[in-house]
Amino acid sequence: MFKSEFHKQFLSLFGYDYAKGAKELGVSERQARRYVEAGKASKPVEMLLNIIYRGYLPDFGPWADCKISIHDHTMTTPWGGVRASDVQLVHRYKWSAKTNESMYKKLKEDSKAQDKYLFDLQESLLQIIGEISEKTGS
Repeated sequence: MFKSEFHKQFLSLFGYDYAKGAKELGVSERQARRYVEAGKASKPVEMLLNIIYRGYLPDFGPWADCKISIHDHTMTTPWGGVRASDVQLVHRYKWSAKTNESMYKKLKEDSKAQDKYLFDLQESLLQIIGEISEKTGS
């Protein structure tokens, strides 16, 4: 189906709109058509198309499996899509998680003291009930 990676990337980005592709790549429409038909282009044009195809992300390291879509402006990762708003609010998510964690730890500490009080109360009540049952003979 695709002659090469260049062919796949060009059609994925621009379809058969050679004018749009040529404008983005800085070549004439005629030259863009030749590149697509041949399935290869000059090295700088191939590198530029690869950069645009990947959504201006590097193709190495942790970014190797990520891509930014030019159609819906989401970043696709191996774990799903991410919107720009998700990235912009990540510090709020972290702040919220830290705040809730500290509230949970405080509540847990407070409930330990309350648990001890309730355990001591239960022991006292059982002792009183035991004394009453001994006096009444039940």
